Amino acid sequence: MAEDVQGLLEKIHHDGIEKAQQEKEAIIAAAKKEAAQIVSDAKSEAEAFKRNAEKEVAADREKADAAIRQAARDTVIALKADLLAKLNAVVHACIGAAMTPEVMKEIILKMADSYGKDNADSLEVLLSRQDQDRAEAFLKSQLAAELKANPTITLTNDFNSGLQISFRDDDVYFDFSDEALSEVICRFVGPKLSAVIKG
Repeated sequence: MAEDVQGLLEKIHHDGIEKAQQEKEAIIAAAKKEAAQIVSDAKSEAEAFKRNAEKEVAADREKADAAIRQAARDTVIALKADLLAKLNAVVHACIGAAMTPEVMKEIILKMADSYGKDNADSLEVLLSRQDQDRAEAFLKSQLAAELKANPTITLTNDFNSGLQISFRDDDVYFDFSDEALSEVICRFVGPKLSAVIKG
């Protein structure tokens, strides 16, 4: 009987150890499987994170490139506007200095000659108030002597220097004001200046 009990105990012990060993192996296999799954998930997440990070970097780079291109365009536009404004100011000043009474007289005489000296009595000159002191008396005396006529000289605040010429009862007038001449010169020089700026 003692042998039977001993045999039974040994069998229980052996079965218990074997079962524990199987459970241990099952736990280890499950842990290995779970660890492999965790590693696989971590790799997938890392790959996804890497792809997203690369997309974000590419998008940020594209935004930065676009911002740089826009800033360069804005700089060129601002530079062009600034240079054209400076050109306009310089041209205005040069025209003001160049439009001496003698030059104005020559312009008027050429226009009167081209239009016909017999129309000299219908000649009207619009002169800036700024040029009144230096030019009005000179032009009246010189034009009366040269044209044998007395053109009408009217003062205006519409422009700073230069003059406008017309013939009475005619819809055509010739604009030699600083505004008109500056516009013509800037229209001619502006595109060339823009081309230089753009390179």
